[in-house]
Amino acid sequence: MSSSAVTVTSRTGPRPLTELNRLVRAELFKARASRTTWVLSIIAPVFCALWVLVPVLVPASSDAARIAGVYSMAAQAYVFTLILGILSMAGEYRHQTITWSFLVTPRRGTFVAAKLLASGLLCLLVAVVSALFTLAAGSVLLAVHGYPALSSDVPLVLVGAVLSTTFYGLLGVALAVLIRNQVGAIVLAALLFSYGDGFLSWLVPDVYRWLPTGAARALSGMQADGGALLPAWGGGLLFVGYVGVIVALAGMLTLRRDVT
Repeated sequence: MSSSAVTVTSRTGPRPLTELNRLVRAELFKARASRTTWVLSIIAPVFCALWVLVPVLVPASSDAARIAGVYSMAAQAYVFTLILGILSMAGEYRHQTITWSFLVTPRRGTFVAAKLLASGLLCLLVAVVSALFTLAAGSVLLAVHGYPALSSDVPLVLVGAVLSTTFYGLLGVALAVLIRNQVGAIVLAALLFSYGDGFLSWLVPDVYRWLPTGAARALSGMQADGGALLPAWGGGLLFVGYVGVIVALAGMLTLRRDVT
């Protein structure tokens, strides 16, 4: 009887971790097979390297501020990881594959977790490559213009940029769950994180530091357009908190909402 009981238990389905691992592999395979993924992943580091020109050429209060500004440009890849996160989930609704995905994986929470893990890994890779491109371009341009190429703050700035860029990808997945519509999610993300926060930073500079974009910029070592930002650790905790709340809300909606 003990043997048969074990057999019946083993036929109820794969273990959660095994299933999660299988789903993450499947999601990474789908991302690798997508031309859009490759295009965005290639453009992101080039985009960051081009942004390095701005803090090199613009006057700075000190060499340390200039150096931090140069290498914080690695965080400009957030635009692309945010879109990658949105596309990974919104594409399921756009192509009506979400129903089949839930039929194959009845545990919706496991499916969403796999989406988040796969997107996180992909966006982490994009963020690291972007940081390396920024480091290479920044050190060359600073040296050419006669400025110190490195400082003791550079590793922390690059790590912060990598973390903020990666978390933007997770934020994109959650936004796609909430909005569902691919174009609508991208437009909303652009309005909120590119224009909305920028407008508020101009209108109410002291509030900007507490907003998601201000927190992410603090984590990545970037400078505010007006008003002081939080310290890097404070901005990081705040930004992770924002992402965590939105991801939790997206997870609850996925478990309860009809997909049709």
